[in-house]
Amino acid sequence: MTTPTHSAAPRRTYMIGRARPNAVVGKNRETGEIAVIIAGAFIGMMSGLLVPVLAVRIPALVGFPMLALAVVYVPYRGRTLYKWFEINRSFKRMVRRGAPYRSGVAEAGISLDGREVEVGPPPGVGRINWLSAPFGPDEIAVLLHADRRTVTAAIEIEGPGVGLRDSEDQEALVDRFGTLLKHVANGDGFVSRLQILARTLPADPDAHAKDIAQRGDERAAPWLQASYEQLQSMVSTSSEQHRAYLVACMHYGRELAAEGATIAKAARASGRKSGGSARSRRMTKDEGLAVVMARELTDICARLAEADIRVRQPLGQARMSSLIHSMYDPDHPIDHIQAMTKRNAWPAELDAMEPTYLRAKTRESVTRAPWCHSTAWIKEWPMTPVGVNFLAPLLVHTPDVIRTVAVVMDLEPTELAIERMLTEKTNDDAEASRSAKMNRTVDPRDVASHGRVDQRGEDLASGAAGVNLVGYITVSSRTPEALARDKRTIRASAGKSYLKLEWCDREHHRAFVNTMPFATGIRR
Repeated sequence: MTTPTHSAAPRRTYMIGRARPNAVVGKNRETGEIAVIIAGAFIGMMSGLLVPVLAVRIPALVGFPMLALAVVYVPYRGRTLYKWFEINRSFKRMVRRGAPYRSGVAEAGISLDGREVEVGPPPGVGRINWLSAPFGPDEIAVLLHADRRTVTAAIEIEGPGVGLRDSEDQEALVDRFGTLLKHVANGDGFVSRLQILARTLPADPDAHAKDIAQRGDERAAPWLQASYEQLQSMVSTSSEQHRAYLVACMHYGRELAAEGATIAKAARASGRKSGGSARSRRMTKDEGLAVVMARELTDICARLAEADIRVRQPLGQARMSSLIHSMYDPDHPIDHIQAMTKRNAWPAELDAMEPTYLRAKTRESVTRAPWCHSTAWIKEWPMTPVGVNFLAPLLVHTPDVIRTVAVVMDLEPTELAIERMLTEKTNDDAEASRSAKMNRTVDPRDVASHGRVDQRGEDLASGAAGVNLVGYITVSSRTPEALARDKRTIRASAGKSYLKLEWCDREHHRAFVNTMPFATGIRR
């Protein structure tokens, strides 16, 4: 008698692969880099035509194109001269000003009608207009970013606890989240970008003991109390809280503007028919955009429920201000929303003149020393197949490090993603054919990349949405020495997650904004 053997189904793996920027001309080149190369070639050609001296004409004819190619292609300190130009220019301009940012909240005051006078945000954030819209029984804060031409809003979510489930349930949860992305990308809504924020903060390690002392039964048996106290003494005192947020982003365009204007016009007409006051009939077009965002988020929340992701609460203006404030000052409790208004979200002082970190201080800081923040971008995602929990070492298994992990997903419809995939596959096939004709050795990384493109094509053919990813990590510490230690810890944890990081030196004031609930840091 033989017992049939049941072979376990192989777990599904994921491979994101290399980043491939899009350009009008060329492969893996930005449009600005192509413009530099064309400008160098044009200057060299004109020098060859206009310079009469042969000894000067030939070096100019060859030198300018070679210089342009060197600016774009030659590595320099981990990047290229083209990449460093704007970074150094903005950093030197900021250093020349010499004075750090200081908030004018204390001197701003309040107008006669009771409204607070607006106070501008620190450098790197840009111009923001705060609005609010009804969202179920609560209200939600809607931010209009004038410089980026985007509209954002955020909700706090609670994940389904993927690490506590078996492999089949994990893959089912991931598939349901992929269905959410597909509906957002291919639907008729205006949301075209999502951001996931994972914030890790220290918690009170004695919170459980205090709760037992407050609510425990004093009449319990002495042996039971002694046993429980012994069990408590054996538990690690390291404690931290994990908060997760979902940010939805709409790009301002003609259709969105028309929708907002239509809603504002309908609200004014409804107010006139109901005989309301003049103030109630005066809904602006910006407030119409806020209503559109609330409507889009309502649909997304329904999809989140199907994906087994619970929505804890929407972020109104007070909660949004408290969250932003806690990112500058981790001592500030996120749930402390008393007296938190939109102008109190920003720090009292911000100093970005150190090239390797950013210093921020609020008026309620425990000490006079500012907090130090450093931001890295995920330079390379996993090049090898990974499981569902490949980010666990970075998100969960790194205690005693205050950090914010932000992943921004720019969504595109399936049809557009298929066209992009076909173009990429055609380029890969042409490159492989060219290499075969020249008898070049086949790079195994290219073979793996071709397999990834084929897998992506199969997923897109089954209805999946196209997603462009970018990730940022901000580490916060009290002192520069502690910050350097935590950065090494985070780099090691990122290595366990098969990620490569690059710290955004000389531009931390701008990179820090990418880990805030603004859905920034990615090009369309």
